[in-house]
Amino acid sequence: MTFTRSIIAVADADPGRLALSGDGERVSYGELRDVCTRIRSGIEVLLEGAAPGRTDAETGGVPIIAVSLSRAIDVARWISGVTSFRAIVAVLDPLWPEEHRLETIRRVDPALVITDDADFEASLGALEPWTGTAVSLERFDALAETARVPSGPEVRPRDEPFLLLFTSGTTDLPKGFLRSRGSWDHNVRISRAYLDAEDGMATIAPGPVSYSLTLYALVEVLATGGSLHLQSGFDAVAAVQTIERERVERFVGVPSMLLALAAAAERSASVDALDSLRTVITGGANQSERIRSVFEAAAPRARLRSYYGASEIGFIGYSDAGDGTRLTPFDGVEVSVRDDAGEPVPDGEIGTLHVRVASAVERYVSATSDERITDAEGWSSVHDLASIEGGAIVLAGRAGDIAVSGGHKVSLPQVERALATVPGCESCCAVALPDASLGSIVAVVVEGEAETVPPKQRMQQELRRLLAPQFVPHRYYRVAELPRTAGGKVRRGAVAELVADGTAERL
Repeated sequence: MTFTRSIIAVADADPGRLALSGDGERVSYGELRDVCTRIRSGIEVLLEGAAPGRTDAETGGVPIIAVSLSRAIDVARWISGVTSFRAIVAVLDPLWPEEHRLETIRRVDPALVITDDADFEASLGALEPWTGTAVSLERFDALAETARVPSGPEVRPRDEPFLLLFTSGTTDLPKGFLRSRGSWDHNVRISRAYLDAEDGMATIAPGPVSYSLTLYALVEVLATGGSLHLQSGFDAVAAVQTIERERVERFVGVPSMLLALAAAAERSASVDALDSLRTVITGGANQSERIRSVFEAAAPRARLRSYYGASEIGFIGYSDAGDGTRLTPFDGVEVSVRDDAGEPVPDGEIGTLHVRVASAVERYVSATSDERITDAEGWSSVHDLASIEGGAIVLAGRAGDIAVSGGHKVSLPQVERALATVPGCESCCAVALPDASLGSIVAVVVEGEAETVPPKQRMQQELRRLLAPQFVPHRYYRVAELPRTAGGKVRRGAVAELVADGTAERL
């Protein structure tokens, strides 16, 4: 069942069923259908007489509606509303630097921008050569109440684009790409088969909805008639309370959240705070065996499955054991690991991962990048590094995750996963530092207070046991808190800066 068809069907059959919850609000399926109608009403009034956009040739003339909103519940409502008729929703992370958001608007040329940031709205008013309309959320809601049209949500053709997604915009300008409705129908089928997205299931996804992991959770949950609990900012204590109170059965998030959930559950007055969880799905970051074992002890009835994918490609592989880097490809996924010349490399050797799957996108929106994602033979790549071993995909990271030290390629995520097995080092980051003789050396930065981080000698001893000699770090540092994105991912570049400027304490 498709996303919008499911909203309509559940609103007809069980209008009181919870669809969305977050930021102190609850939205039933009956109310969500009304939200979709109201959003469509306001947009159609605002778009009357609008000039064609510069990206019409790539969107097929379907108008782009960009949203930059701070509250998760508002973003979820707007995605539901815009995608329920002939329109494309583009979700801009409000935590991107303003200049990145403005340049993205200039490039993709949306017809409308909806925001709850008054400063951003004012900047859009002076943005040239953009000729679209910026509307505050408050002003739009007032307009929509008086501009109601009879048409509500509708099921659209499956080859029609409905989402404009972006790569990360924290440090570099984001690249945009279009998703068709049919391509995410394919992904929902994978979720049903492999990720326990069962009909009517209650799921919590506490990351920002601007992140593809949470955004996709919204689509899959509503497509299966489930209930989605959201958080605008991750709060482990509140998440545990929601799981217990609402009897949530499924969690979707990044691995770093699991340790915080386990700790919050341990401090909870309830001995079975996470007892309702049946499935825990993680993606988007490294998951160490230490994280797995700690969380499995806190939620013994839950199955923990990590998956790997790329927003531009779709689902690629999954893992139920270890550190989540040895992956079984999903059905229908072909994989090839190649060298810089495009030739296949021997099993066990690291190269660039290429994938052939029905859900992949062909290219980025031309105004944001001229780079192709998929070649003429249907092979796609986002330049992740991996090897193939016994038919399994073994992830090594991305180009920035590989250090070349003394002629050896060192996978920084592999170093992190080994170090995270040492008690007190569960949150850590490996970085490459320039070195005159070796080209670069590997350093690790551990998050924690001085009394909780183990001594350098203990870490070094364990890593010499777990890693090949060229992988063992040369330097060890400590910081009270690792810099992270809003979605919980450690920012490797920012960690390297803490080392370079002397902020990190050398051990």
